[in-house]
Amino acid sequence: MLIVALAFVAVSCEDVDDLATPNVASPVLVLLEGSSFPADASVGVTATFMELDKSGILDHTVGIDSIPVSDLQVLVYINQTEEVSTLVTDGEGKIDLSVSWEALGLSAASSGDQVRLEFSGTHKNVSFRKYHIVRVE
Repeated sequence: MLIVALAFVAVSCEDVDDLATPNVASPVLVLLEGSSFPADASVGVTATFMELDKSGILDHTVGIDSIPVSDLQVLVYINQTEEVSTLVTDGEGKIDLSVSWEALGLSAASSGDQVRLEFSGTHKNVSFRKYHIVRVE
């Protein structure tokens, strides 16, 4: 009985090289600040884009270094296809998004409303997308 069970397990597993959807690590670390704003104020989100240098990962005195990504074009979308803004990172890898609630599709913003922003771009020929929710206070 044990031999039959082991034989079943051995032949039932299949090694697959290709994934249905490729899983690729993001080429940048995206840090976002600003998520809740009054209905009568503009929405202001600051994003910082960093490349992680992992060359010193095995040396505890060095570790992983974060390097700002400058001159990176970042597109900001709502509803996956509506472009809200195009920004370029500065020397510190930062962008400042400032838009009205109306530009985000909320003509009469009220407490509890929320919008999902999508920050996207390409770095070293690898595309990335980072989602961020902003809410009306």
